[in-house]
Amino acid sequence: MKGNLVLNLACALFVAVAASTADEVRIPASEPIQELNIGEDTTGEELVYETESDQGSLLQSIQQNSTSTDTPIDENWRDIWTHQPVCTSYLSEFNSLLCVYTNATFSQGRGISIFTTPKIAAEFAALLPFHDDEILQKRGINSAEGSGLWTAKALPGKGIGMVAKRDLQRGELITAYTPYLISHAENVLSVQEREKFLQIALSQLPAASQEHFLDLAKYYYELSVVVQDVVKANTFQMDMGGRMHLLVVPEASRYNHACAPNAQYYIEPGILTHFVHAVRPIAKDEEITITYSTPYHPYSVRQNYLLEAFRFTCTCSRCAKGEDTDQSLVEIHDLQQSLGNWGADSTASVKQAERLVKVYLEEEFDGFLDFAYGHAALTYNSVGSARGTVKYAALAAEAAALKYGPASKDVRTWMDLAERPMEHSSWRRRKNVVVVSDGDGDSD
Repeated sequence: MKGNLVLNLACALFVAVAASTADEVRIPASEPIQELNIGEDTTGEELVYETESDQGSLLQSIQQNSTSTDTPIDENWRDIWTHQPVCTSYLSEFNSLLCVYTNATFSQGRGISIFTTPKIAAEFAALLPFHDDEILQKRGINSAEGSGLWTAKALPGKGIGMVAKRDLQRGELITAYTPYLISHAENVLSVQEREKFLQIALSQLPAASQEHFLDLAKYYYELSVVVQDVVKANTFQMDMGGRMHLLVVPEASRYNHACAPNAQYYIEPGILTHFVHAVRPIAKDEEITITYSTPYHPYSVRQNYLLEAFRFTCTCSRCAKGEDTDQSLVEIHDLQQSLGNWGADSTASVKQAERLVKVYLEEEFDGFLDFAYGHAALTYNSVGSARGTVKYAALAAEAAALKYGPASKDVRTWMDLAERPMEHSSWRRRKNVVVVSDGDGDSD
């Protein structure tokens, strides 16, 4: 390449995503992509690679460029971290520094590097996995690949994907892994400065983890921004200390997208773990998928977003039907609007609630059933049907556990309703509505 190398790498990559729903976690920033001049002094023909080969040379380049004379900010850093923290200069936007913190022995030598403020680093350091070497192992987290449930393999037209090695059932845990890299979602540093610190973070991980990280999918294949390139193509998000952080979990990055996924994920911050569970039966040799965006958008919106943000055209079972599925989204919207109306003019009914559940299942929204089950539970409760309430509240709690984690407040909310329906404010609130079920025996 000649002259300045201009990359279409968005500054907004490290901005917290303003998602329209809590489900939109694995999404790059949606602001317009900006062209950033990396500069002639930071890249050249000899550093640009066209393939993912020659990892050894790449690692050597990172090591050679990952030096710093910055001093540690805490003399007790050795209590948790295996490397001396390397920090930026003072950043007025945060009233703080940003520093690289690495524990190369984390989780039996898997390693973890975190780029964040000293205050938030202290919150990370207080988490149980940094103090109990066996806590992750006891829960089967970071188990060896190919544990008998899944394998990563090349799929036609999709690159690497996850495939079931045996039949899986709804609720079954598929993967549970900690990230190699966690980065504050700042938008203050220049691309070059950010890359410097992220390369330091990567270089301090064990060699096997470095290679695993660099083997992940990329967008631009530019060595000068290789870590940000990997982050952009593989990031998940998690809040810590009131700030959004980006995570790279290589095993989880192998899941391809579907607008009607057969698996759902959540991140448990307290143990820094990304969990994936099956949300409907998955047959042996079937691909395991998650969703990279909300499934509630119309066909054209989903297609355009995925093409722009992830550079692929979705061919999942829903997208194969084209705009034919849009009518179902309209029906879901209308039903939820009606069921969510608690005014005197409400026309909500048990029949509508049952229909909502049916449409969700028809659209294969198995990973998002907490919404439908929740509406059904509240509707049954509002007409004084305790049996229907208990059934759907329990189902909503189970669905929420797969989506947000068993310790989430959503699970507790639905369990409380299932345990004490008559104490909930919705009990018999629509007492004049006639209870009509679809014949499954849930009406009282």
